Amino acid sequence: MADIAFIAPYEDLAHIARQVSHELGLEVDVYVARVQDGAELARTLAKKNGCQVIVSRGVTAWLIQQAVDLPVVDVPIGGYDILRAYYQAKQFGGPIGIADVPDVIQGLESLEAILGETFIKYTLKDQQDDIRRGIMALKEAGAEVVIGKIAMAREARNFGLNSVIITSGKEAVIQALKEAERVLQVRRQEKRRAEQLKAILDFAYDGIIALDEEGRITVFNPVAEKLSGWRAEDAIGRPVTEVIPAAQCHILLKTGKPELGELLEIGSTRVVANRVPIIVDDRVVGVVTTFQNISSLQSLEHKVRRRLAGRGHVAKYSFNDILGESPELKEAVRLAREYAAVQSTVLIYGETGSGKEMFAHAIHLAGPRRDGPFVAVNCAALPENLLESELFGYAEGAFTGARKGGKPGLFELAHEGTIFLDEIGEMSPRLQARVLRVLEEGEIMRLGDDRIIPVNVRVIAATHRNLAQMVKEQAFREDLYYRINVLNLEIPPLRNRGSDVLLLAEHFLQEFCRQLQRPVVKLSPEATRELLQYRWPGNIRELRNCMERLALRCREKTVSAIDVRRALGLESAPEVENLSSGGDGKGLGTDLAGQVNILERSLILRVLAETGGNKAEAARRLGVSRTTLWRKLKGENKGA
Repeated sequence: MADIAFIAPYEDLAHIARQVSHELGLEVDVYVARVQDGAELARTLAKKNGCQVIVSRGVTAWLIQQAVDLPVVDVPIGGYDILRAYYQAKQFGGPIGIADVPDVIQGLESLEAILGETFIKYTLKDQQDDIRRGIMALKEAGAEVVIGKIAMAREARNFGLNSVIITSGKEAVIQALKEAERVLQVRRQEKRRAEQLKAILDFAYDGIIALDEEGRITVFNPVAEKLSGWRAEDAIGRPVTEVIPAAQCHILLKTGKPELGELLEIGSTRVVANRVPIIVDDRVVGVVTTFQNISSLQSLEHKVRRRLAGRGHVAKYSFNDILGESPELKEAVRLAREYAAVQSTVLIYGETGSGKEMFAHAIHLAGPRRDGPFVAVNCAALPENLLESELFGYAEGAFTGARKGGKPGLFELAHEGTIFLDEIGEMSPRLQARVLRVLEEGEIMRLGDDRIIPVNVRVIAATHRNLAQMVKEQAFREDLYYRINVLNLEIPPLRNRGSDVLLLAEHFLQEFCRQLQRPVVKLSPEATRELLQYRWPGNIRELRNCMERLALRCREKTVSAIDVRRALGLESAPEVENLSSGGDGKGLGTDLAGQVNILERSLILRVLAETGGNKAEAARRLGVSRTTLWRKLKGENKGA
C-alpha cells in the first residue's frame, strides 16, 4: 500500500491523478468514490496502517476529514478550472451563479475583472448542509446557470437550473500531489521525532514527568512509574498534585524559575529532582521534571571512582602535554606517534624522571585502544609476591587474608586496553616467565586457580637499566627481552635537551605559583645559567621538585642563582652552616655523632627529592637497602 491515497469523486479526476503521479515519480494509490462512500473507503485505508496522507476534492474531502485522523489534502479549484466551466456555462446564456466555500468565492474578483462580467455569488458556511440553501439563493437572485462542484451542480438541476461541473485540471492535481508529498515528509519527520522521544523516555535512567499549563501530566515514563507506583495510563491527564504531591512541579507554572538539584522523597525513595519550565513567547506553558534515585547516583559515582580514577586505570597525558622543542625530544615524539598507530609491544628506555610514563600514556591515547583502560604498575615498588598477586590476581582462598570471591589482576583489568610495566628490569626471573606467557599465549591464570582467562592487552614496558647487558649477565630473561623489545623508544635525558630546561622550568614555576596562590616569580639570567649548567641526574622529576621548592621558598620577584643552588642542594642550608661554625654553642661542634646524623639526614632528603620520593630508587643511589632507608627515616621522625 502506498503512503499517499487519492480518492477521486469522478473517473476523469482519477485518470488525471494516475497520469500526474506517474510523471512526478510518486507512488500513489488512486480510487474512485464520492461523499459517504469516499469517507468509508478512507476509514478502511486508515485502519490498514499503510496510508499516511489522503488527497480528495470538494464535499468528499470534507467528509473524509471528519472520518479519519489523517491529513487530508483538498484538490484546489484554480482559475483555469473556473474559466473552463464559465465558457461552457455561457453556452446556456443567462446570468451565471456560483455557490462555494469562501476561498473560492474570494478568488473570483480578479477573474470578474478580466472577463468584464459579474457572477451571482453565494458563500457556503460549510460544504454539506448549506448547499441547498445556497442554490435557492442563487435562483432567487436571478441565476439561470450554476457552475460548481458535483454536489452543487446536481442540486442546481433539482431546482430546474442548468449546471456545469467545475472539474479540476492537471495543474490543480499537480499542486495537490506536491502538497501531499510535502505533508508526508513532515509527517515522517514528526514520527521519527516521536519515536526518538519515546525511546529516550522509555530507556532513560531518570524519571521524567511533563505537565501542561494547567498542571496536568502529559508525559510519565517507566522510571516515574517505578518511583511513584502509578501506571502511566492512570497518571496521564491527572493533576500532578494528585499523583506526586511532593514533586511540587506545578509551582514553576507560576514562578517560571528552574529549580535544580532539589532533594525530595517520592514514596519511600529519596531522589534528586530538576524542574525546568517550558516557556513559549515569554509565557510558561508547561514544566518538565526529572528524578534521579540518590542511592543509584551514589552507587554509580562510587563505581566510576573506584574503577577509573581511584585505581588510575585511565591515561592522563597526551602528546600535547609533552613539552619541549629540542630535536632529540621531537624525534622521540615522532617515533612515539608512529608506534601509537600499531599494537606492537613497546620498550621505553630512559633515565629516572625523564618522562617514560608520560610517553606511555600518550601512546595509549593516540592509539586504537584509546577507549580501553590504561593500567600502570611500577615493578620496582612492590615485593615479588605482592606484585604477582597484583598482576595476575588470585582466587578465593588462595592464601590467608585473600578477599572473598578473589580479585582480578591488572592484566585482566587492562583487557582491550594497555598495561604499562614500569621498571620491568627490576622484576624477578620467576615473574618474568609468567609475563612472557601472557605475551605469547594471551592468557593468565590467577593465583590459587586452575582456570585460564584469556586477555587482550597491549604491553608498554619501561626501564632505566641496560636490559641487553642484563641479558648477557643472565639477570634478565633473553626470551622476554626480545618479546618486549619489538619497538624501542629512547627518551633523552634532560641535560641533552638544551633550552628545554628553561621552558620546563618556567612552566613548572608558574604552575606551582598558581597552586600556592603567590605572585609568579621570574628566573634571573644568573639563575638560568645555573639551570643550564646543572647535570639533572633526576631529570624532569628533579626539575619539577626544584621549581616547587623555589615557588615555596622564594620571597623575591626574581629567582637568583643562589636560590637555584639552594633548591638543588648545592649550597649549604642554614642549619648545616650553623653546625660547621659551632651553632648555638651547646657543644654541637664537638658532637661528632650528632653532626653525622644531621648530615646523613640532609643527604637522604636530597636524594629523595631528586627521585621524586621513590624510596627504592633513593636506596639504590645511596647504596643501602630499602629497609635501612626506612629505619633511618623512621629514626629521623622520632627525633623531630
